[in-house]
Amino acid sequence: GGREAKASFCPIHMEIRASTGSLNGEEGRGDGMKRDAWEQEFRAVWRREERFLRQYECPPKSPLDQKVSELAPEKLIETLRAAFEKAVAVVFDKGSGVVIRENRRAEQQRTYQINAYAAHLQETRRSLRAFSKAADRAGRGSVLLGGAAGIGMGLLGMTLPDVPLVTVLLLKCVYETAESFGFSCKEETERIYALRLIETALSEGAVLRENNQVLEHFAQTGIWHDPITVNLQIKATARRLAESMLYGKALQNIPLAGAVGGAGDFLCLRRVRRYASIKYQKRFLLRRRMEQD
Repeated sequence: GGREAKASFCPIHMEIRASTGSLNGEEGRGDGMKRDAWEQEFRAVWRREERFLRQYECPPKSPLDQKVSELAPEKLIETLRAAFEKAVAVVFDKGSGVVIRENRRAEQQRTYQINAYAAHLQETRRSLRAFSKAADRAGRGSVLLGGAAGIGMGLLGMTLPDVPLVTVLLLKCVYETAESFGFSCKEETERIYALRLIETALSEGAVLRENNQVLEHFAQTGIWHDPITVNLQIKATARRLAESMLYGKALQNIPLAGAVGGAGDFLCLRRVRRYASIKYQKRFLLRRRMEQD
């Protein structure tokens, strides 16, 4: 009949039909309720992902935004890229404690363990949603702080001083979201995932879909299909950050008017946080199904 979207997950040998909700695989009345809850949650996050991809594949661009992109010197892009690259490298060099304090990490891990135990006792949509609610609470403060800092710097006509703060808050958003779903960003491969997630969240057009598929492949297999190092990914993510925030940072150089550009920090953080919630929740659900099967 109607339009149908499919996603085949090789590791668990099953097919999910996202629009119809049919699930092909081992069926039994004993775990029917558990599978129904999982299916419904997976369909919900799949729809959120599709809405995000459709929204940012062809985002509307204002004439002013387009003009700034055309007139901004390559030197400004390179200055921003170098600033973001240095900020990420410094954070990684000093360790994840710069992004999340150990007591905060321990608190999030306890919350995850409590939610995991509740979901183990009875897997319902409510028990599965507890993880995404925890992630939502964790990242909200970083987005608001980033917006306030960006506007404050913009009022003063300052661009580069807030780059380290924005970088830390971006990573904090992603790290705390990951912890809420039981993933730690201490290992190199997970740091690469976090950086690629930020790069993808801020991408547009066909590149957005392509990068999303790269993340999807890793979620299903735990393997990157292309050789990549943390340093190479830092450079790619820094470049994407510089390009996506160019308009805001160009305006931020102008006192008072720069407050408008500074608000771009808030929009950037909100967009990355939204995408991180989608991708980590999807990985979490896939991992649960693999563990149960």
